[in-house]
Amino acid sequence: MQHAKLIVGLVLTLIGVSLVFGFLPGEAQYSQAGQGTASREARVEYVEKRNYTYFLSQSFLLRNPSNSTVVDLVYMWLPVNASSQFVSLLETSIEPLYRKKGEEGALILVYNVSLPRGETMWLNATLQVTVEKYRLLMENIPWLNYSQVEKNTGGKRYWAVENQTYVSIAQSIGLNARDPVEACSSIGKWILARLDYQPTWRKGAEHALITRGGRLIVSGDCEEVADVFVTLARILGIRSRVVHGLYLLEDKDVVTMWIRRTETGYDTSDNWGGHAWPQIYVPKAGWVDVELLEGGTVKIGDFSQYHVKYGFEEKSFLGSTMLYCQAMFLETDSFYFTFRRVKS
Repeated sequence: MQHAKLIVGLVLTLIGVSLVFGFLPGEAQYSQAGQGTASREARVEYVEKRNYTYFLSQSFLLRNPSNSTVVDLVYMWLPVNASSQFVSLLETSIEPLYRKKGEEGALILVYNVSLPRGETMWLNATLQVTVEKYRLLMENIPWLNYSQVEKNTGGKRYWAVENQTYVSIAQSIGLNARDPVEACSSIGKWILARLDYQPTWRKGAEHALITRGGRLIVSGDCEEVADVFVTLARILGIRSRVVHGLYLLEDKDVVTMWIRRTETGYDTSDNWGGHAWPQIYVPKAGWVDVELLEGGTVKIGDFSQYHVKYGFEEKSFLGSTMLYCQAMFLETDSFYFTFRRVKS
C-alpha cells in the first residue's frame, strides 16, 4: 500500500455527467436479473475454516520536536474484533487514559503522554490476534432490492459511483451476471486484466483509471484496486467496503515489519505489508473478504491467514493509510510490528 509512495502516474480525470441511479436497476429490474436464482435456495457453507493465532507486539517511537515540554493525547489503533478476527489486549507499556471505538468499529487506546523537549519514548502494546482462514461455497445468492442497499451503495471521496465511465463499465461487466458473487468475480477479472501496479499515494477510483494505447488501465496499488472494485460493486447495488490492515508477506514463525521516519519521508522494511482489500456483503454469510493481489487470481470468500484487519471504510474514510499511532503535537518516528505465530 505504501511501499514507495513516490510514483505518481499520469491520470485522466473522468468526469461523470449523469447520476448512477439513472441506470441502476430498481426493484423490478433486480427481481428480473435474479430470475435465474429466485427459484433456487441460496446456499452458503464453509468448505474450509481454521483459526491461526499470533502474539502481536506493536511499538511506536514518540518524539517531542518542540522546545518545551509537551503534554499530548496519543491515539493507538488496535486490530479490530470483527469479521473473522478475534483480538485480546494483553498488556501495554503505560495505562491508557481511556478506550474508544472508531466510527467503523476500530478500537483505539488513548494515552496521556508528557515528554520534555527533544525527548523520545516507546509506546508498546501486546495483543493476541486470532485470524480465521476460510473458504466459502456460495451459490444462488439473491440480488437485493434497491431499497435494501440504497443507503449503503452511494459514493464518497474515493468511490466515483456517479462517473459515467464507471457506470458503463459496471453495466457491461455485471448486469447479466446470474448473482452478485458472479458479478464481483467479473469485476475482479476486469481489474486484474488491466492492472498496472504502481505504489502511490491513494488517488481514489476516479483517478486510478488512465488511458494507454487507447485502452483503460487501472493504475495504482492495493488501495486503487480496492477503490475501483468497491466503486463498480456499489454501482451494481452490491454493498462493498474497503478493509485496511497488515499482510504478512513472510510465512515464518516470527515476522517483524517496520516504518521509520527519515529526513525525506518514510522508509519501510523490505517485508512491509501495509495492505487494503475489498469486502462484499452476502446474505447468510455477512461480510466476505475479496482478495485480488494474492496469487494473481480473484479470491472471493477464499481468505488466507496472512491478513490482519485494522479498520473498515464503508461510510467514513481513512485516507491513504491506517494511522496506527497518532498525536497532535508529538511525532511518531518509528512503527514496529512483530508477529509471533502460536503453534496450533
